[in-house]
Amino acid sequence: MSLVARMARPKAMHPQELERMIMSVFGGGSTSSGVSVSSDSAMRQATVYSCVNALSRVIGMLPCHLMETDGKNRKKLIDDSLYFLLHDQPNEWMTAPEFWGMAMNHLPLRGNFFALKNRGLSLTSPVKELIPLAPGIVQEVKQNEKYQLTYILKYPDGTMTDVPASQIMHLRGMTINGFMGVNPIQYIRESIALGLASEEFGARYFGSGTHPGMIVEHPGKVDPKIKADLKSSLAESYSGLGKSHRMMLLEDGMKAQKITIDPKDSQFIELRKYQKAEIVDIFFGMPLTIMASESKTPTYASAEQFSIGFVIYALMPWLVTIEKAISRDLIPMAKRKTQYAKFVARGLQRGSFKEQMDSFSVAIDKEIMNPNECRELLEMNPYDGGNEYRTRTSTMKDTGAETKAQMKAETYDCECIDCGHKMQSDEHCQDIKCPECGGTMRRAERPGPGQGKGNIL
Repeated sequence: MSLVARMARPKAMHPQELERMIMSVFGGGSTSSGVSVSSDSAMRQATVYSCVNALSRVIGMLPCHLMETDGKNRKKLIDDSLYFLLHDQPNEWMTAPEFWGMAMNHLPLRGNFFALKNRGLSLTSPVKELIPLAPGIVQEVKQNEKYQLTYILKYPDGTMTDVPASQIMHLRGMTINGFMGVNPIQYIRESIALGLASEEFGARYFGSGTHPGMIVEHPGKVDPKIKADLKSSLAESYSGLGKSHRMMLLEDGMKAQKITIDPKDSQFIELRKYQKAEIVDIFFGMPLTIMASESKTPTYASAEQFSIGFVIYALMPWLVTIEKAISRDLIPMAKRKTQYAKFVARGLQRGSFKEQMDSFSVAIDKEIMNPNECRELLEMNPYDGGNEYRTRTSTMKDTGAETKAQMKAETYDCECIDCGHKMQSDEHCQDIKCPECGGTMRRAERPGPGQGKGNIL
């Protein structure tokens, strides 16, 4: 019995609906516009490519750190072997930006990303490298009655292998059954297909049509041979985008008329803009149609808000998904309470140099950060004394007891005005009396009466 015969379907199913069902079984997707869309063909749509490429390139810029916390303080586990895999090089032939960029290419287009954990000869040894699996290698993910997962892999040579979940790193997008991400393209293929169809229409219209901007009308009956020659001449002179606005030379009483059907008049351009905004909304999860309205002129402030919105709505959900998957699949169970993975996205939210300096000044003055922490964000070396948390707007943080202690520790050389007795005191000279004669004391280094101006005791 054939595959189609075994498929349950209503008795009165339209042939086009049957075709869609068959295409969905084999991973493709027929659409109402007549364009078949799959995860691979979707990338031929310019907006889809732009969105996926933006996510892939941006996440490749972000360093991934393996962190440890004791509930109060946090530190990077630079000496841990897993730190090197996440931050620098997950395998022999890929860098970390390439690896995470590949993961980001898979997630929005296929809903899943798989990597094989190579532990060497022992399945209980630490992970030595992460080997990304190409699309199609994971044929199926099964869950048994104990809710344990098994991954069925088919390699290019045709061999099939059952791999336990302990040997697979699995990143999922939106999931319905809890263990397998859904393919987003299956749900949005109509929007992508409309974009592909409009691109193809525009390419064919401008690439192969005759578009002089005018048509000609002959007053009499034209001989077939003359008509063929005239048609050939027009096609040779005016067919194609580069010849569409040449001047036409008319003879034998022919008249020129303006073409009334135009792509813009038929809302072609508006359709293209709408499709672009709709696809961006889907992939980025943010209201681009509101933020990038044609009625508003883009400003520095709006561009800054768009960048922040991109990080919050488009990028951060994926970062959290990947961070939690790393904890589940790569960090040993005994260490999951204290260790975690973290992508550093602060660099994407940096403002101008002046804004950074103003922010750092506030953070240091309020003792939120110390100078060396700020210098680390700027890729600058620390300096001695820069790890202290203290207010930098004055030389002293405490103007009370600390100031009095410093004043009390000072000593003054005093001299009696009457008998000339000299002594040292930890009090101001004008506040004490001479122990010899009871006379008035003054600072010894200052001039006496009549010996200079400004004799202030």
